[in-house]
Amino acid sequence: MNFFAILTRIHKWAGLFVGLQVILWTTGGLVMSILPIEKVRSEHLIAAPVHDAITNTDILSPVAAARIAGLDAPVSALLHTWLGRPVYSVEVHEGAGGLIDARSGALLTPVDQDTARKIALSDYGGTGTISDIAWVKKGPVEVRFEGPFWRVTFDQPKNYRLWIDPDTAQVRAHRSGMWRFYDFFWMLHIMDYGSRDNFNSPWLIAFAGSALLFALTGAGLLWHRFLLRPRRKIVK
Repeated sequence: MNFFAILTRIHKWAGLFVGLQVILWTTGGLVMSILPIEKVRSEHLIAAPVHDAITNTDILSPVAAARIAGLDAPVSALLHTWLGRPVYSVEVHEGAGGLIDARSGALLTPVDQDTARKIALSDYGGTGTISDIAWVKKGPVEVRFEGPFWRVTFDQPKNYRLWIDPDTAQVRAHRSGMWRFYDFFWMLHIMDYGSRDNFNSPWLIAFAGSALLFALTGAGLLWHRFLLRPRRKIVK
């Protein structure tokens, strides 16, 4: 009986320890299952890509374009269109690189504020207007990248933000109020209160272990109650 008394005490304390977090896990799972992931990712606010045809007319080779831009010979180069012009996205041996005009060889990165505005407007598919453009040296946790960035804010929906990487001229993150609401419960769900992308946080491991202990002790108590506990004799 002493063993099962200890088991009962462990079960009660484990239940007290994990009870609140189980509620948060369940609430977070419910929120994340209700919100359409497409809207969380703001896919409905992203403009359809424009596929402009690229001809060979006046297109430089990647090596020639990189040389004119003042870069080393590229180890990789991707030819595509960007803001209505053909460009190369190149990487050089040191891991750096940038965006180069494929016709003139002009280096287009890092982008300035006016170019960041054009990038944001070409990416945005909503009905609002730009309310603010700011240079951010270090991106906050909602971006998941260190930065620096151009932060472009639109008024529809409220506080909808595009985070533009100045070195690649690409939109690295689309963040809306719905995304932040989703991300808050995601943080509670995986119990990573810092970067919010670590599934192996000590808190998660501790609470998951406690939940397992709670389940095992509960199973032990059920086994004791229904199988080992002596039955009362019926007196006729």
